Order: sequence, then C-alpha cells, then structure tokens
Amino acid sequence: MKPKNTIQEAANLTRPGDTVFVMNGTYSNHCASCNVVDVPHSGTRKKYIVYINYPDHTPKIKFNGWAGFSINGESYIKIIGFEVEGNNMNINLTKALNQPKSCRNPGGEYAPEFNGNGIAISARKNKHPHHIVIARNTVHNCGGGGIGASHADFITIEDNTVYNNSWYTLFGTSGIAFYQFWNSNNDKGYRNIIRRNKCFNNKNLVPWPKVCRVSDGNGIIVDDFRNEQNNSRLGKYKGRTLIENNICWFNGGTGIHTFQSDFVDIVNNTAYCNSQSVELNSGQILASRGRFVRIINNILVADSFNDINSNYENRDITYLNNLHYNTSIRGSIPVKLSNPTCINNLNPLFIKPVYSLDANFMLRSNSPAINKGNTPLGSKTDFNNKERPLSGITDIGAYEY
Repeated sequence: MKPKNTIQEAANLTRPGDTVFVMNGTYSNHCASCNVVDVPHSGTRKKYIVYINYPDHTPKIKFNGWAGFSINGESYIKIIGFEVEGNNMNINLTKALNQPKSCRNPGGEYAPEFNGNGIAISARKNKHPHHIVIARNTVHNCGGGGIGASHADFITIEDNTVYNNSWYTLFGTSGIAFYQFWNSNNDKGYRNIIRRNKCFNNKNLVPWPKVCRVSDGNGIIVDDFRNEQNNSRLGKYKGRTLIENNICWFNGGTGIHTFQSDFVDIVNNTAYCNSQSVELNSGQILASRGRFVRIINNILVADSFNDINSNYENRDITYLNNLHYNTSIRGSIPVKLSNPTCINNLNPLFIKPVYSLDANFMLRSNSPAINKGNTPLGSKTDFNNKERPLSGITDIGAYEY
C-alpha cells in the first residue's frame, strides 16, 4: 500500500490487526474544531489496531482543535510513540481568562483553542471504549487534559511523559484522568493500569465556571468511579485500578488523587511538591470519599506548609509503608493519614529533585526509603521496569535503588 499524506487517511482504511506506521513530520488539524486523528474503527480481542511511530522516527501531532487523537467509542486500540503538542504556546492567560463560557465572559460557545485534549478516550451514545493502550507518548502544552478516558473500561496508560497541560481549560482537567468508568464485565481483577508515567507541571490557571475557582490540574486522578455525578446511570464501577511507579511533581493539584472511587491501588509512586495552585491544598497522594483504596510504598514530599495528604470520608483504606517529608526548614506539616509502618520527616534523598523535566527522582545510596517498603503488597517492578526487590525488601517510591 502506498503511503498516505495524513494519519487520518490511513486510519480510515484500517481493519482489525492492522498497524499504522507514522513517519517523521508534523501532523495538524485541518479545521479549527477538528481533531488531528479520529480513530474510526475498532480492533478485536486478538487483533488490535495499532498506531505507532515508524522505527527510529519521531512523528509529531500538533493541534489547536479539540484533540490530537480522539477515540470515541472504539475499542482494542493502541497508540504508541507520538509527540502530541497542544496550543498553549499560542495563548496567554489574559485571553484564556476572557474566553467564551468563562466566569468573566459567560456568553458564546466553548473555544477548542483553549480546551483541546492531547489524547481523548470517550463514549459515543451507548458505545463504550474498552481495551485501549496509550504508551510511550509525550503529551504537552495542551490547554485541556493530557491523556483522559471517560465511560470506558480496560484502559492502560504507561510509559508516557505528560507535562504543561490543563493550563487554560474551562473543564477542570488534569495530566492523566479517568472519569466515570463502565463495567464491560464482572472481572474483579485489575482492569485499568496507570504506570511508569511522568506527570509534571499540569495545572489549572482558569477557574472552573461551575464554581468560579480553580478545581483540578492534578498529575493523575481517578474521579467518580461510583458514577454519582451528572445523573450517571452507569452504576458503581467494580473493577480494580492499579496506579504504580509514576512520578508526579510540581503539578497544580494533587500528585495522585482518587475521588468518589473504590478498588484503587496506589503503589510505589513518587509525588514531589504538588498542590502548587494557591487555591488547592489536598496533598500529594490521597483518596477522598473512597473505599477499599490501598496506598502503599509511596514517597510524598510537600513544600512550604502544604499538606502531605488528606483523609476525607474514606472507609476501609489501607495506608502502609509510605515516606512523608517536608522540604521547608520551617517545620513539619500535617500528615492526615499514617501508621507505624510509615516514615515521617526524613529526606528521601533524591538525585536531582528540581522544577524541570530533567529532574531525577532516583534514590541516593543512603536514602531512608531503601529496604523500607512492604514487599508482598508492593510493585514487582520499578519505574525502569526492572524487577524488584533486589535485596529481599522492596524500596519505597518509584525507583528501586
């Protein structure tokens, strides 16, 4: 088959089992409200449709419409190896605060140039997406969310770098977000996985019009898996979700956060100096209004007098072997949830914990996080996908020393 000029041309021809290889180039939307790629067809259980960079090529999706990639009801899809860049560099905060439908300018229609999402997974009528893999992508500078999925099931988000997103949206988005998932079956095991992602400097700068204040901009959030918001009829989501070996730093909201969601395991993650938005101070890693959430072997570092975590209307929470530290020399900060297995007020001694993408959150040889994790309940690999533990006891945080 001859090469096509656009990814969409190739996508329109796909059948189950096909792979769309994308070569070097910048691929953009052709109209103001268009997506760059609308995934039009589903694969099957044994034959995924795969969109992937051609070997040694680095294709770029650059957009100012509603999305870079849009999966709207399709299933058995993989998107691997793209750079996805939104429109943030062409907007300033003054324009964003005065966009249509904002608190300052409530009239008009929503404008995609401020609200576009990097990779968006959503349902179409009663057609729910499932079995989607988003891997090894770099998603940045999107006015809306980085990678988001709603009304879906069996979603894997792994090995992505997600940064500088959600700045100008009116929709309260985050770096990586799952919202109101749907039960495609009754499997009680892990159906969704968020692992080995980097989430940096995702934040909301524009107030959410419903309350006219900043509300989100988290690194990673799992939101309303009980399906209680917006008159949802999906019923409570019953599958488990695993969030492991992620690194979230200097996000406006929390590093990792579950809200009105059950059966989530947050294991061996590193959260550093999140809750940067002055309106928000929920903490670094937490559950809120959750049940059967397990938070184990994580490093939580806060700055100034920001909270380490919070504990609001939770039941049956397992909170073990987490390390808490405050970077401020002015004193310790509140730890709302802890127990004797946790380590308080000891510097985890990262290699290079800085406000930039080249930060390095590997542990120094004398880190108090080494050999202090819960091995049976911990992750079996680390951020580099290397087996753990190396010395009989798992380390705390995303990296095994």
